[in-house]
Amino acid sequence: MPMPLSDLLILNPSDNVGVVVVEGPIKIGHKVALRALSAGAPVIKFGHVIGVATREIAAGEHVHTHNLRMPSAEQILGDHTNDETAATGGLRWTGLPTTFRGYARADGSVGVRNYVLVVASVNCSATVVKAVCRQFLGRDLSARGIDGVVPVCNAAGCAQAIGGEYHGLLNRTLAGWVFHPNVVGAVIIGLGCEGTTHRSILHAKETMGLVRDIPLDAFSIQQVGGTAQAIAAGVERVERLVEDLPVFERQTLPVSHLGIALNCGGSDAFSSLTANPALGLTSDMLVANGAMVALAEIPECHGAEDLLYRRAASPTVRENLDRVFAWWRDYATRQNVSLNDNLAPGNLEGGISTIVEKSLGAVTKGGTSPLTQVVDYAEPITAKGFTLMNTPGFDPVSVTGLVAGGCQLVAFTTGRGSVYGCAIAPTVKIATRTALFDRMRGDMDVDAGRVLSSGSTAPVAEDIYRLLVDVASGRKTCSETLGLGWEEFSPWPVGETL
Repeated sequence: MPMPLSDLLILNPSDNVGVVVVEGPIKIGHKVALRALSAGAPVIKFGHVIGVATREIAAGEHVHTHNLRMPSAEQILGDHTNDETAATGGLRWTGLPTTFRGYARADGSVGVRNYVLVVASVNCSATVVKAVCRQFLGRDLSARGIDGVVPVCNAAGCAQAIGGEYHGLLNRTLAGWVFHPNVVGAVIIGLGCEGTTHRSILHAKETMGLVRDIPLDAFSIQQVGGTAQAIAAGVERVERLVEDLPVFERQTLPVSHLGIALNCGGSDAFSSLTANPALGLTSDMLVANGAMVALAEIPECHGAEDLLYRRAASPTVRENLDRVFAWWRDYATRQNVSLNDNLAPGNLEGGISTIVEKSLGAVTKGGTSPLTQVVDYAEPITAKGFTLMNTPGFDPVSVTGLVAGGCQLVAFTTGRGSVYGCAIAPTVKIATRTALFDRMRGDMDVDAGRVLSSGSTAPVAEDIYRLLVDVASGRKTCSETLGLGWEEFSPWPVGETL
């Protein structure tokens, strides 16, 4: 018996599949054919091709990987080369806060937290760095306005060609974190014979044009005489640095100073129905108030490139989109993989059948505002409005790059239940379903499942906006309360290891 239409969500009048929203023989979040489809027919969701039927599909039949395949590039995109239609934006929202309580820095940047970092320039010093930071666990530094002492460790730092792609990217990422607006001081610890050092990090800072200065100390384990001596020296130098810092006080500042990293992880079919569209509306609200929002995860834009091209604010932006997407096509070819391989088992179980379907939902996080800038991984984001950063889809790598680019906050949607939290940028996690929010209440900050129960995106979008402003003003997220983030610094491991 065909499934009642009341049990399905139809997202666009041109769709030939609906999404199951009532538990039954077909899982919630999965797709059902609204009418009979012949073999080779396009499968349409969101008014966009997401796949091709591999055989005849009867009306009411479950549509998933057993009877659907990836469409060709021509079927996905058509011809966007002459499409000069950019998004117009221009929406205005009333009744939303336009200020927050943050920290104005001397260079003109603005922070929402005050962290002291202990940085491993190379993996060989990571154990010492974490041992130093453990000495500060439980110490209340809030009277001085300091939020904590956290480690930044990486899996590399040596065995890369000095000046090569990998070496440059790692140093750029480290510099972006060390001189981030949410960081007020740092101690960099190396082994003593590595290729990435505090000097190479400072060189990357200069190359990137970062002008922010903070109290900075550096030494190596070999220099001070070994592991025990390095731990003691690290603790002493952090204590001295903290003692010399001023007492930080918040002040009222415009929301236009905020930069929000947009990310999703552990997606399900409801990511594109609830959390991502709500966050997209929040993004438009932020941009309307002069803020910056940054989308990334380029493999999860595959198949939705046309939506980004239509929003490009200038020919330069379109050229940079061409460059980034061409790089990924070449990369997939060289690695002998398909971008469709980006789908995780949890995505498939949740009802997503192709990367195109996932991408159409992922891109909605960026709202509808014009695309003002495309930047490479961990490069400084200099434009207000909507930006795209070239990153992989893997969440820790993607967010690491976005934070290095200057984002002070992270808005993170999840349908399966990601527990990601960034050490220096408060992470607001947005659950796609009320059941997930209730089951993982200690990790989730927002219940976007209310979009389905209320039939409206706007109230959830406004709640996300207000929460981001509150978090920027000092309210702790779930991941901050749990103390997450020590292991999540994860620069993109592109390039050679020798």
